[in-house]
Amino acid sequence: MKARLKKLSTPANQSFSLELTAHYHSYNELHYHPEIELIYIMEGHGVLLVGDKIEPVAAGDLLMLGGNLPHLFRFDTHTFEYPLQKQGRIKLPLQLLTLHFNPEIFGAQFISLPENEYLRNVIRQAGNVLAFQGSLRIRLIVLLNQLLNAAASERISLLMQLLAPIAGERGYRSLNPQIQQQTFNAGDETRLTKIYLYTLNNFHRVITLKEIAAVIYMVPNAFCRYFKSRVHKSYFDFLLEVRVNHACKLLNETDYSIVIISYESGFSNLSNFNRHFKSITGKKPLAVRKEFQRYL
Repeated sequence: MKARLKKLSTPANQSFSLELTAHYHSYNELHYHPEIELIYIMEGHGVLLVGDKIEPVAAGDLLMLGGNLPHLFRFDTHTFEYPLQKQGRIKLPLQLLTLHFNPEIFGAQFISLPENEYLRNVIRQAGNVLAFQGSLRIRLIVLLNQLLNAAASERISLLMQLLAPIAGERGYRSLNPQIQQQTFNAGDETRLTKIYLYTLNNFHRVITLKEIAAVIYMVPNAFCRYFKSRVHKSYFDFLLEVRVNHACKLLNETDYSIVIISYESGFSNLSNFNRHFKSITGKKPLAVRKEFQRYL
C-alpha cells in the first residue's frame, strides 16, 4: 500500500523528536514516514487503520508503529450530552505524547555491535504494530515522560533505556497488519483516505456499493477489485468490522441495550448484528460487555 510520505520535522539540535501535543501530526490522512513512531494517547479516542487492520484506540493506549508503515489515525473530535438524540455537542480533548526516531541515527557500525542485539530486535519488530500492555506499558510511559523533560546530555541514553525492554519483554499485543507495497499514480495516493473517512463518517447508515465507489470516481466492479487488492478484504467485510468495533465501544462505555447498540452501529436488525458480531469477535455481545465490566 502506498500513501503520502509525511516529512516529519526534527529540531535542528536534536537527533529525534518527542512532542506533547493536542493534535496528531497528520490530520485524517493515510501516510507513512521512515521514522519509528511510539505514541502514548493521554486523552482522546478514535481508531487506527493500518494495512488490513482496524484498531480502536483510547486514552491510556501506547502503540509502536514501524517506519514506512502506511497508517491513519482518526480521533473523535466531539461527543453529545444526549447521544441518542445527537444533541448537546461537546468537544473532546486530545493529548498525545509522540516519539519519532529513525534507526539510521545510530549508524550501521553501532547497530551491528554484539551488545546491540536488542536494538536490532526492536528494528525488526518495528515492521509491525505493537500495542503495549501491563507492566511493560507502565515502564515505557515512565521513561517517555523522563525523556520529555531530559537534558540534551541524557536524551540518547534514555532513548536506549526505552528501547531495551521493548526487545527483551513480551508485554505487548501484535496487530500483524498485511501491507502490500504497490506503485500508484499521484491521483491514487488519496483514494484509501477518502474511502476510510467516508466509511467512518457514515457507517451508522446504509452505504451502497455504488455510493462508496463514487467517492473515488469508480464504477462498482472496479472499486471492488481496487479495494480488495489494497486491503486484502472486501469493502463490506471492512464496513462490518468498522461497525462491530463501534459496537464494542458502546458496550464498554454505555449501558445501552443490545438493540440500541445494533442500531447505533449501523445494523438493520438484531439477528444480523448478533451473527456478524460473533463472526468477527468470536463472542456474543453480552459476553463482551461482561468482560469490559470485569476490568472496571
